[in-house]
Amino acid sequence: MIIPLHLLPADLHSDATLCFDLPAEQAPRYTLGGAELDPALRPRAAAVELGSPIAGPVAMADLQRFEALMAGEGIALQPTRMLYDRLYACERLAQGHASASQALRNLSMQLFHDYQRAGEWIGLIH
Repeated sequence: MIIPLHLLPADLHSDATLCFDLPAEQAPRYTLGGAELDPALRPRAAAVELGSPIAGPVAMADLQRFEALMAGEGIALQPTRMLYDRLYACERLAQGHASASQALRNLSMQLFHDYQRAGEWIGLIH
């Protein structure tokens, strides 16, 4: 799930204790059918990446390149919105694909396929 940064409370601190940072005796117990799971199967702090505030179906570098190419065509684009607004992403990719710029058309198709591979079926808005 993607949560845009502007929707997070302003008083949220990045150094707040997370469930993954708790000592073993304070960590939640994981059970299955009443039996405690093997500690090797539990989430580990090293395996959980919480450092990146934005993670989405496509690379931000590609979206920033898409923004620059769209600006060259005179079309404004909000790259972050492309991560969480499927209708907006679909409309902008269609605009990019219909442009006269071959580089923009190619990048539009690449991004569309990246969304599809990630399971973000942006062509199926309902």
